[in-house]
Amino acid sequence: MKMTHLIVVPRIVNRVGDWYQFPLGIAYVSASLRQAGFRLRTLNLNNEPGSVYDALRRAIAEPDVGTVLTGGLTGQYGAIKQILEEARKLKPDIVTIVGGGIVTSAPEHAMQALEVADYGVIGEGELTSCRLCAALEDGTDTGSVPGIIIRNGTTLKRTEGRAPPVDVDRIPFPDYQAFGLDALLQSAPNIIGMCERNTLPIITSRGCPFRCTFCFHPSGDRFRQRSLDSVFAEIDYLVREYGVRYLSIQDELFGHDLKRVREFCRRITPYGIKWLAQFRVSDVTPELVAMLKAANCATMGFGVESADNRVLRSMKKRITVEQTERALELVYQAGIGIQGVLIFGDVAETRETAQNTINWWKQHIHYELQLSAVIAYPGTEVYDYARAKGIIRDPVQYIKDGCPIVRLSDMPDEDYSWLFEQLASLPRLTHKTPEGARIAHIDYRSASVDVVGGCVSCHAENHWEKVRLFILETLACQKCGRKHIAPIPPGVVDRINAGVARLVAKYGKIAFWGINSYFYALAGKLGPYPEDAVLYVDKSDVRRAVRLSGHVIQPPEVIAAQGVRCVVVSVPQYFAGLKEPIEAEYPGVREVLSIADLLVDDAAPRPQSGVPQAP
Repeated sequence: MKMTHLIVVPRIVNRVGDWYQFPLGIAYVSASLRQAGFRLRTLNLNNEPGSVYDALRRAIAEPDVGTVLTGGLTGQYGAIKQILEEARKLKPDIVTIVGGGIVTSAPEHAMQALEVADYGVIGEGELTSCRLCAALEDGTDTGSVPGIIIRNGTTLKRTEGRAPPVDVDRIPFPDYQAFGLDALLQSAPNIIGMCERNTLPIITSRGCPFRCTFCFHPSGDRFRQRSLDSVFAEIDYLVREYGVRYLSIQDELFGHDLKRVREFCRRITPYGIKWLAQFRVSDVTPELVAMLKAANCATMGFGVESADNRVLRSMKKRITVEQTERALELVYQAGIGIQGVLIFGDVAETRETAQNTINWWKQHIHYELQLSAVIAYPGTEVYDYARAKGIIRDPVQYIKDGCPIVRLSDMPDEDYSWLFEQLASLPRLTHKTPEGARIAHIDYRSASVDVVGGCVSCHAENHWEKVRLFILETLACQKCGRKHIAPIPPGVVDRINAGVARLVAKYGKIAFWGINSYFYALAGKLGPYPEDAVLYVDKSDVRRAVRLSGHVIQPPEVIAAQGVRCVVVSVPQYFAGLKEPIEAEYPGVREVLSIADLLVDDAAPRPQSGVPQAP
């Protein structure tokens, strides 16, 4: 029976109009289904104001919509589950299909966590989704489709076999148009060195043969490169249709084949557009860097991870600190932007190794590397370690909790407290504020600011538009690529204080949920608040000894224990995924807000935060 298949992109923005990473995976599946002749409807919830329920109600109003397909990464669990649940409420007999890293990394546990998903697609979804949708339309046995997991009542069963790796030259280009790419192009990323409008992602290869312990490859371990003729046909399309100014190349191993990189550089140079790609420090040579510079490569991304060789060996990185130092110095001297992260908390981490990496970071602060903590995502070696050691006792609840940071190392409590205090306080020291920085405009409804200032390196005047508040934005100089940090406007502090006062007056007590380096800095400027009126909570137990604005971060269980009725998510990009789980787990909570909602006075119309407000 012919039916319409609804493909839905989960909402990951705090508000419509925020920048987000365009969902290439879902767009590839949509293009493959469309090419195969299936009848489709598409819905990108990041472009839809109002509630998820209302957006889905409009999308599945037609009687022939028989399936809803969605998916994403494990960290998007809450947003994915909400789509499935709301679709089932609207049409109880609709078939729900989910794919992406959340299912591929842990099929059984993900399906248990998602509860109402009928089918899970394991691995690359282009071919498997077509076979599954064909079986549903034809009424044939879906159990004969390889590479899926099926719910039958209370049981789950994987089908035999798995679809072969996708031929990356034979699948169609992503279905850019169907998911409202035009709207996304109106905002600039202002992250990882990208500050141009009309920034677009592209994939020129899939898979990665390296086996770093903290990394999971949704596309598999087999490394496959697209032909450059195919790549440049897509670039021509993106330039013609969308006026691309900046290409964000999403490959895990773009720089591993020097011959191919050389040819790519020769062909991309005439376009005059900037681009970013990922490289291994062991592949960097003076020849490579000179070639990239001449071809307008604006930023080189690296998996730096640690500045202690013992930790690098434990991570199975197959690089050394010495290689990192040589590579970053070459790139820095060439004037190419650097993007990299130092990840703390590996199994081999000690106070000594962490201090070594922090000291190295401070000595090389001009490289502007970010600081983060290792997350044991399902499918990774560190996840398997945490399961084997009983650190993660309930894998289903772990997914529902959003994969909080866990203790992988044997460091004592006081060392963990010290480490996470460093990770919270140091990142905003990575970059300087622009010379003569001033806030040209604050848009409280979109929680963004326009920043004007000079580059601290080349002194060029910059005007950064719609810089999002509450996250660690890096403002890249539009001339030389040097990264800066936006100041926290006093007006934002005043409005947050006023918003907290309103909520405390209404509910008696509130809890801020989550912490990042921006909120750590912001919290030091807030208050003072009445005694015990404001709590700070986080799912990750390793953060709970960190002191924030004079208070110790507590476990979320304190919400129920103290009768907290209002929760404010302090990291807005996690709001869409946290709201529904918080409401489900803590029924006494009457209102879940994003911290961005506090910027708008209750007397004015409530800004559209993308998710309906709790009563």
